Amino acid sequence: MESVRPGVALVAVRTPTLPPATHTNSWVLGDGELLVVDPASPYDDERQRLLAEVSARLSAGEGLRGLFLTHHHQDHVRGAVHLQQSLRQGGHEVPIIAHPVTAALLEGSIHVDELWEEPDAREVGGLRLRVLHTPGHAPGHLCLLDEASGVLVAGDMVAGVGTIAIDPDEGDLGDYLHHLERLRSLKPTALLPAHGPVLAEADAVLAGYIAHRHMRTEQIREALQAHGAQQPIELAPRVYPQLEGAWLHLASRQILTHLHWLQQHGVARPTDLGWVVE
Repeated sequence: MESVRPGVALVAVRTPTLPPATHTNSWVLGDGELLVVDPASPYDDERQRLLAEVSARLSAGEGLRGLFLTHHHQDHVRGAVHLQQSLRQGGHEVPIIAHPVTAALLEGSIHVDELWEEPDAREVGGLRLRVLHTPGHAPGHLCLLDEASGVLVAGDMVAGVGTIAIDPDEGDLGDYLHHLERLRSLKPTALLPAHGPVLAEADAVLAGYIAHRHMRTEQIREALQAHGAQQPIELAPRVYPQLEGAWLHLASRQILTHLHWLQQHGVARPTDLGWVVE
């Protein structure tokens, strides 16, 4: 377990996440009483490593407040039940915690024992954690802001490696941009992403994500303006010329998310032949 700063430690576990990321960060928050964020791995060796790290701190006399899920995606939750059951066998009854929407989306695979919602504020191990509901990437996405230090557990709002995908079936670009702006207004001092290293230049990172999304939206609008009606899969090689094969399908899903945003703002609309600008 790597100590990142007072009250924040990290166990990065290998997960089947989107490249170039290979791991999901399981943040361990607090001193004396712990909150484990995103126990994520489906792999036995990684699950055992996280269990050993948490158990070592429990053996040293610390308590465990719960296992917190930022959202429902599989590269964030697939070690939660294993860790909960393993700790139960050792005599520690620990709840799985998530937003109500996440609990509903996981129903049948993971039982969420405790619901956290905005504007909750939770005292855990010397930290006062402000709960922030930040849909856009996922409908039940939660961030946690340590009110004293300004450190933000950011989940999949940003990434230290790779990028953030928004699938149009469950995400919304307008919501995502709104909550990036909202997080920026809180002036966090550092971001703890779910993938990659700590991001110390929080304002620059958040501003960069907002600018990048607007740049991509304008790129898509310009492609429609220049080439006429097109489906998302036809736009994909124009917008992402570095991609090929199956990656173009994923890119087309991202493009559809941007097209929905353009439609909401009266800039583009779908037709039988494809999307067109107004």
